[in-house]
Amino acid sequence: MPSVNRLEIKYRCLHPSCCVNCREGYLWMDSDAFNSSLGYNGEKDAFRSPRGICRMGFRQPFKAVKVEVREAARKDAAEGVEQPDLLGDPIAILMNEHRQILKILDRVEEHLRKRDIDALWAATKEIENEVNLHSGRKEEEVVLPVLCEMMPLGEGLVMIIREDHREILSLLYAFRSAMQDGDINDGIIGSMIVSLRGHIRKEDNEFFSLVEKGLDEETKKRLVDGMNKVEREFVREPAGSRTVRTEAQMLAAAQRKAMNEDVLDLKDLTNSGCCH
Repeated sequence: MPSVNRLEIKYRCLHPSCCVNCREGYLWMDSDAFNSSLGYNGEKDAFRSPRGICRMGFRQPFKAVKVEVREAARKDAAEGVEQPDLLGDPIAILMNEHRQILKILDRVEEHLRKRDIDALWAATKEIENEVNLHSGRKEEEVVLPVLCEMMPLGEGLVMIIREDHREILSLLYAFRSAMQDGDINDGIIGSMIVSLRGHIRKEDNEFFSLVEKGLDEETKKRLVDGMNKVEREFVREPAGSRTVRTEAQMLAAAQRKAMNEDVLDLKDLTNSGCCH
């Protein structure tokens, strides 16, 4: 029997000096989390934004303008956790996968704080597998073609989504390559985390709303069937050894090392010149 609802909340940011133009929007929250936060700062309709919603990176005071129950949750007896009822709803499936990816991102950030390079190696491979399956296969091969059919200007939106996917994976590959050299590049992984969280927020709050409006039951079934087929066929790659490389990886590492040495030489030349 449902005990927790999944809510769609139209919000208005109450931060007095917001500088990133996200004053209003939509987000999803479990009803228990929303209710426990409601009444923030003594205001009846105010609540604290969930982590990752605000592009400034902080939990902000939001006003709940409109709240609607979008899906019920069911208790998973095996794990004892609340899970949304996903049967037959492609958008709910994709949003649930987003939540799973965000949980892995939380682990990545924890490993970063501990500077645990081997745990980062495993967790970032897990992210890579899930992004390839979710974004590269389910969204790009199944969902985005349907969007192009539904919307006259859908191709432009599809290009933006695909560009986001490429950027995220490119940053992820670069970070994992650096780890093979024994480096934890905070700049690269930080950019990847920000990009992935922002992309998920954009899809959850904007893109999926556009798609959902045009879905009839037949199209929903077609999407779910296509996504299930992709899930069955997809093979997740193991993380493998961080220190054992293929010939191509060793060549790439040597090229990176040579490039880094060239950069250092140029810096030495620049710093040794006369500044008067």
